[in-house]
Amino acid sequence: MLETATLSAFAWLLMAGAAFRHRRDADVRNAREARWLRIAGWAILSVALLRSGTGLTGERFVRMLAGASLGGVAVVLTLSVAAAPALAPARLLLRIVRLPARRRLDASAPFVAAAR
Repeated sequence: MLETATLSAFAWLLMAGAAFRHRRDADVRNAREARWLRIAGWAILSVALLRSGTGLTGERFVRMLAGASLGGVAVVLTLSVAAAPALAPARLLLRIVRLPARRRLDASAPFVAAAR
């Protein structure tokens, strides 16, 4: 259950970075990046909830709900104390997403200069 709570906390943190209130702290520059954070958050949350231990019984649903709620409470408390340092994983993920775009621009620079 600790694994479920940790993964769901990370997912809730990414989704909080996509929220309008925390976009500046997460260094989200446009709606596309917010969408990427939401998609990554939902993917991680679904993996966390599907890997919560047992077969499809009542115990699994209790573990899923308990893990997701523990992760959510931890994220809310952390964001209320210090939002900017807490959103460092969201900024790191956005840097990784932005990196290929920079490489494409740098690679096309000689072609653009030659066309002028």
